[in-house]
Amino acid sequence: MPTTITDVAARSGVSSATVSRVLQGSPRVSPAALERVQTAIAELGYRPSGVARSLRRQQTGTFGLIVTNINNPFYPEIVRGAEDAAQRMGASIILCNAAEDPEREIAYLDLLLERRVDGVIVAAGGLTKRHEDFLSAFPAPLVLINADLPGGQVPAVLSDDEAGGRAAADHLLELGHTRLIHISGPAVREAVSLRLDGVRSAIANSGLGVTLEVVEGDGYQAGGLAARQVAERLQPPYAIITHNDVTAIGAMHALFELGIRVPDEVSVVGFDDIALAAFTNPALTTVAQDKYAMGRLAVETIARLRSGEAVTGNQVLPVHLVVRRSSGPAR
Repeated sequence: MPTTITDVAARSGVSSATVSRVLQGSPRVSPAALERVQTAIAELGYRPSGVARSLRRQQTGTFGLIVTNINNPFYPEIVRGAEDAAQRMGASIILCNAAEDPEREIAYLDLLLERRVDGVIVAAGGLTKRHEDFLSAFPAPLVLINADLPGGQVPAVLSDDEAGGRAAADHLLELGHTRLIHISGPAVREAVSLRLDGVRSAIANSGLGVTLEVVEGDGYQAGGLAARQVAERLQPPYAIITHNDVTAIGAMHALFELGIRVPDEVSVVGFDDIALAAFTNPALTTVAQDKYAMGRLAVETIARLRSGEAVTGNQVLPVHLVVRRSSGPAR
């Protein structure tokens, strides 16, 4: 005979209702009871019926997650955090790669609604801006990552982007740099302006005669081109702050090809702390975001919305500067 909830309850010493709450991902379970139930499920090899559970709960046990571009190494940690959180709830993730394509974005939103997913997570700033009206009235639980909508009616999980930009600039100012270049991301993304605001705030608070030039990038391949264009106009020393680590790595590669030494002549600071940042040459100084926690919190927020809890506003996670070898004193 197949193992039942009653068998799991008997093995773990809790009620069947408690087992049911664990399977539903309810927060109303003590850590001790949760551990006993999970152990019993593993020992007995219990597998709930997905069809029966969906019919009973009017839920599918799936969440949709739309990311900007799966090629960007910023996203794997978000996906891992979301998947781990969903798995703990007995749910799964449908991953959609929007690829910065407006038609594909709408197609994925429609597809996820047709699949009757229990909620949708959007980790794509461009999508959020392009389809703001649709998302503001979205007919399913919705959580945003790294982007938000006006009014805070759609819950969002964000990093403290302004504090990150300020930390990056403060670090370079302390090293004696008075010429800063900021290679931004696409202007359509809210985090772009917030990180720049942080850089400007640090300069204003320093009271020093610091010059700042802003060069717009695309958050991806354009970092190298932007750095090359700057190098053709400016003589070192100067320092570059980038919107993200991918841009920073592209910038360092371009400087290397031009024979400009990092950090002896030009310092470079990124943003994100992707896995590759520690292994570039030189290792990249960057502002670290807790990407895993962003994915986890987004799924947990979807679960709260599904349980009927009213969740609005933004959850803002702290960031911190990770100093490596790509930044050094101005010479």
